[in-house]
Amino acid sequence: MPGMLSDEEPRPRVNASRLGLVVPGLVLVVLLVVLAGGVIAVRRSVVRSGVDSFTITAAKQPADVEVRRRVVDLEGRLLADDRPWSSTAARGSVLVVSYWASWCAPCRAEQPDLTRVARGYAARGVAFLGVNINDDRDSARGYVRELGVPYPSLFDPKAETAPRLGVVGLPTTFLLDRDGVVGYQRTGKTTAASLSARLDALLAQGGRWQR
Repeated sequence: MPGMLSDEEPRPRVNASRLGLVVPGLVLVVLLVVLAGGVIAVRRSVVRSGVDSFTITAAKQPADVEVRRRVVDLEGRLLADDRPWSSTAARGSVLVVSYWASWCAPCRAEQPDLTRVARGYAARGVAFLGVNINDDRDSARGYVRELGVPYPSLFDPKAETAPRLGVVGLPTTFLLDRDGVVGYQRTGKTTAASLSARLDALLAQGGRWQR
């Protein structure tokens, strides 16, 4: 009958050349969708992790570092209550500055020694300040509570103060004299004996680096 296909009549064929164009096109569309999803995921990850900030990793080996003696001013907001703080308020005291993060294993390992020295030297005119970097506030506050840190810390999640002082690994400890001059830097875990010896030597010369 007209309009009907018999078994003998040829069935319509898909144009092979057109199919050859359509299939790669569909594959390309799928790849673009997957790639776009990946880019979005990466962007979200960058926003969450603050990759655009100055990122510091844990130091592998402790080492004393030569440091150019100069006046250092540290300013920021405190981890505990977000109040502004400036190192100028510590002038007249020897100041120990400790850079740390809650995820840093050597920081946790050295914290009991820092706490011991901070308490033992408070009456001798030595102040302590922590600087928490590349961290989130809740984790950092949990670290302070868990380890009983007795001194304040600045909250510096993007490590904006780190390049100014030359921080290249965590933890890093600095000694500033009574005039705010930095004269000692240790990258990596410190000990109570090592830090006490440095403080004793500085206090023996009036709390000021010899120039």
